[in-house]
Amino acid sequence: MKNNFGHDATTSFTMWFEHHLLEYGEAYQNFTGKLYYTSDERLPSDFYRYSSPYKQWVTESGVGGGAFVPTHVSGSAGKIDKKDLTNGYFFDFNNGGIVVTGNAASVNMNLSGSFSVKEFNIYNTNQTEEALIVESKFDSNSRFFVPESGIAPYDFVTPAVFINNEYIENEPFAFGGEDKTTLNFKSVVFAENLYQLDAILSLFADTRNSVIPCLDFSSHPINEYGDLKNGKYLYQDPAKKTLEAPFNIERVTTSKISETIRNTIAPGLFVGFLDFEITKPRFPRVC
Repeated sequence: MKNNFGHDATTSFTMWFEHHLLEYGEAYQNFTGKLYYTSDERLPSDFYRYSSPYKQWVTESGVGGGAFVPTHVSGSAGKIDKKDLTNGYFFDFNNGGIVVTGNAASVNMNLSGSFSVKEFNIYNTNQTEEALIVESKFDSNSRFFVPESGIAPYDFVTPAVFINNEYIENEPFAFGGEDKTTLNFKSVVFAENLYQLDAILSLFADTRNSVIPCLDFSSHPINEYGDLKNGKYLYQDPAKKTLEAPFNIERVTTSKISETIRNTIAPGLFVGFLDFEITKPRFPRVC
């Protein structure tokens, strides 16, 4: 099935949310350290995953004034180019590491790198708030200590924000078939401490009446390998091209779960909610 408005809306909101959090909340930390071999049965037998202790890595260059997007890693002999035939690799930003594909790839490589790690991993989900809080079990990936091992790929880990495009509704807006489309994005926040939770809730509570550029599904910067499609990503590049028809944030509400309920979930997690009501005038029946 081809992509449609719902895909574009979720892409637009998620990319805006991540940019706003990193740019205005400076919600990232810079690290330099070793990359560890990590077993990955999903990879071909001649591919080898090397992971940092953290995921997800920041993909947007220059965000927040000091975030570092890696362009290379280092080995025993120094800097290694991504396209090196002997030790070539691709970055996997979502899983916090690299996958080595070169002719000399093995489980015994000595690799290191510098990278920025998001304070909150960001995931799209279709699970309800209740299911995320009560039924889901997440691994913790605390930024306050450095494990001496690589983080396993693919699993969801906290701290994190889970974004759900809960519903889309059209209602008549103007003559000629124009509707006002209303979307509700629910975001569940799992933070490490109350300071972190209060910070993100306050940051986004102040976005009411802001606009979100309408980006198409193909604007997402990450390819199927978890690497950047074009080598460098700046959110403002696609965003500046689509200011004619943005989404409008009509309403933002924030809340937290009670201390009583918090004691029934995984220890060390502080949970809050962000509800965004977003509108966009459009012609849904125009081919």
